Amino acid sequence: MSKNQGTLNKPDAEVLAHANTIDSQCHQHEPDWNIDTNRLATFDTVLFNANTAYQANSDKATKNAITVANKNAAFGELKHNMGTFINYLELNTQVPDAALEAMGLRPRQHHAHLPLPRPAEQLVLSVKKQHDEITVYAARPEQDQPTAGVGPAHYHGFALRYRVEGENEVEKTVISTRLHHTLFFERTDEGKRVFLSAAWVNPRLEEGPWSGEISEIIG
Repeated sequence: MSKNQGTLNKPDAEVLAHANTIDSQCHQHEPDWNIDTNRLATFDTVLFNANTAYQANSDKATKNAITVANKNAAFGELKHNMGTFINYLELNTQVPDAALEAMGLRPRQHHAHLPLPRPAEQLVLSVKKQHDEITVYAARPEQDQPTAGVGPAHYHGFALRYRVEGENEVEKTVISTRLHHTLFFERTDEGKRVFLSAAWVNPRLEEGPWSGEISEIIG
């Protein structure tokens, strides 16, 4: 079994987080990597459907046989498309080997080395607000200010968990390969409180210890 096939067989939350990371990186580097816009648009669509179905099925108040079936169908389509898209990225020589590894994919050149361990350090969170956006910053305990690249050596980035208060709170997880990630909210969320926690992740998306939960008012 290849590394990428193993990724697709992981729990839904991990597959979704990995797919969101790949999608985010491809959009950030679309011109540099000469990404096929049609392929990326298709991946965007199936990923959106999977995110939507996963969130609907995560709500215990509304979860039923229909939401389960919709989630399973959406993830089946996502995994099929994700496997094809990953193969395309590996064959696209404009995507550097280092970028493939940063996205948790197999590099073209295989090196004999031990896998990096699960991160052992807890990160520190801070936030900045602007209208209906909240940008979350991750930093090492001894560094008050985040920098442009991931600080701890060999870390892939950080995983961010967040949930918005309300009747149907759903915890969501995203992975950022930078030291910051911006969350966008609807106008209807203004005045609500969002709860945030995060952890460093290694290239295999294994999480380190989670930070303490912080909260912020939206808007």
